[in-house]
Amino acid sequence: SLAIPAIEHLAVSRDQFDTMDLSNNHLQRLDNFPKMERLATLYLGGNEISYVDARNLKKNVPNLNTVIMTGNGVKGWNVLSDLGEGCPKLEYLSLVGNPITRRQHYRLYTIHKIPTLKVLDFQKVKQSERERAQRLAASAAGAAMEADCRLEARAAASSAADDGAVTSKSYNGDNETNTFEPGEGKNAEESFATQFTLEEKAQIREMVANAASAEEIDRIENLVKKGIFPGKTDNSGSIPPPPPPPPSEDQDNEPSKRQKTDS
Repeated sequence: SLAIPAIEHLAVSRDQFDTMDLSNNHLQRLDNFPKMERLATLYLGGNEISYVDARNLKKNVPNLNTVIMTGNGVKGWNVLSDLGEGCPKLEYLSLVGNPITRRQHYRLYTIHKIPTLKVLDFQKVKQSERERAQRLAASAAGAAMEADCRLEARAAASSAADDGAVTSKSYNGDNETNTFEPGEGKNAEESFATQFTLEEKAQIREMVANAASAEEIDRIENLVKKGIFPGKTDNSGSIPPPPPPPPSEDQDNEPSKRQKTDS
C-alpha cells in the first residue's frame, strides 16, 4: 500500500497495461482516468471508494471487463447505476464487504443495472436471476428503488457542491424533505419519490415484500401512482372491510312469504 488518496498521474503509463492493481490505498473516488483503452481489469479492494464517475470511465476506460471493489464504501444504488453506465463491457464485479450488499434486493438490482455481468461477487449470474431482476424492475419495489437511486445521485451531487468532495450519501436520506402536494404522478415511480414521507416509503417497501400475490402488488402500485398510501383509505387509518354481498332473490322475497303465512 502506498496510501494513495486519489487516482492521478496515470498518463505516465502510456496505456501499456491491461491490468492495474490499486488495492489497499485510500481512494474515495473512481475517476480521473486518462485515456487507457487497453485497461481491462482493475483491482481496487481495501479502499474507501463510494463514488464512481460514469462519464470518465465510459470515455477513457471503455474496455473495462473486471472490477474488484471488495471492502470499499459503496452505499448507494446510484453507484451501481454509474458502474453500469460507465462500464458497458463489465462482466466480472465484486462488491463483497461494501455496505450496499446488505440492502434488500441488492443482487437482483445489480444484475438489472449491469446486464453484461456474468459473475457477481464470485458467483455466476444465472438466467433465473436475470428473469427475477426483470420482474423486480417492473414492480412497485423496483420503482421505489429507482426513485431512491435518483435521490442518492442528487445527494451525491449536492455533497460535491457543498464541500467539493463527491460521496455517496446513505440510502436512508436523513435530510430528505417532502414538499409536494398529494396527487397522481405520471407513474408509480414518480409518485413514490414525491408524495410520501420516509416512514411511508419504508412501509410501502415492506408491503410489497410481504405481498401474497401479483394482484396485491398491482393494487399497491396503482394506489402509489395515485398518491394514496396503500395502508390508508379512510380517516381512521385502516383499510375498510369489503362491502357486504348484495341480497339474494330469496332474501328479497322473504317479507312477502311471511305476510302470506300471517294471513
